[in-house]
Amino acid sequence: MKMPSRLYPPHYLLLSILSIVGIDSFLPVPFVSSAISLVGGVLFLFSGIVLTASAARLFSKAKTGIVPFSESTKLVVSGAYRFTRNPMYLGMFCCLIGVTLLVNNVMGLLVLLLFFFIIRQLFVLKEEVLMQETFGDDYAEFKARIRRWI
Repeated sequence: MKMPSRLYPPHYLLLSILSIVGIDSFLPVPFVSSAISLVGGVLFLFSGIVLTASAARLFSKAKTGIVPFSESTKLVVSGAYRFTRNPMYLGMFCCLIGVTLLVNNVMGLLVLLLFFFIIRQLFVLKEEVLMQETFGDDYAEFKARIRRWI
């Protein structure tokens, strides 16, 4: 299946980060204390990076396609995939929460929602169909056992 977009999820992540920072420079609207902003932002950002990187490493170890809509040769069900079907996307979302907190701008929440909607519509839902076609009953069992997000 050919990817319907020229942009990959990391591109949307980068565009979202730039949007959050850009919005803050024009419309600063803080929503939490600076201590919560700093600590929470660092924790979410670090957790998101670790989650995304560890999930990507599992794909590399399994020697299966990591690029959306590329051929998958193995269903990865270990590591973070024991808790969520989409740890890379969840990790990216956590990174955006971290950036939103670090910038401390409530408008970043709108970017978070837009990122979530784009990733869900353009990637997650379509990937699930492809995974079902590729892995059949194994994916159906995985899907029944593991939640899409958390």
